[in-house]
Amino acid sequence: MIISKSTIRENVKYWVKPDIENRLKEGSILSYFDSRITEISENTIMVQTPNGIVELENDFVLAMTGYQPNFDFLEKIGIELKNDEFKTPVYNEETLETNIKGIYLAGVICGGLQTNKFFIENSRIHSEIIMKSL
Repeated sequence: MIISKSTIRENVKYWVKPDIENRLKEGSILSYFDSRITEISENTIMVQTPNGIVELENDFVLAMTGYQPNFDFLEKIGIELKNDEFKTPVYNEETLETNIKGIYLAGVICGGLQTNKFFIENSRIHSEIIMKSL
């Protein structure tokens, strides 16, 4: 695991983060913090670490770079965002309709930058709420 920061971010899903941390602690997952991949070849990757470049044998790379909503798109179509640090979209919590009639939000986007606030288990209901509103 190549992690660009010095710790695993707090916004990693709360049920996943402890498991990852435990695997790192026990050594079953090799990790490099404050590091970044500089090169990917067929069988190896080059990693810039605080202690220099490390070459690792590798079969494949999963680029798990995180997720941020497309706020530019939301603003271009006129959806209001709260004036908070999370750029939370404005919507009716009872219907999930935005400030634009007929445009609804569902899932992770409802939390703005708090992408760990919503996930499949607690946003499945969104489709039912929207359908009832329609």
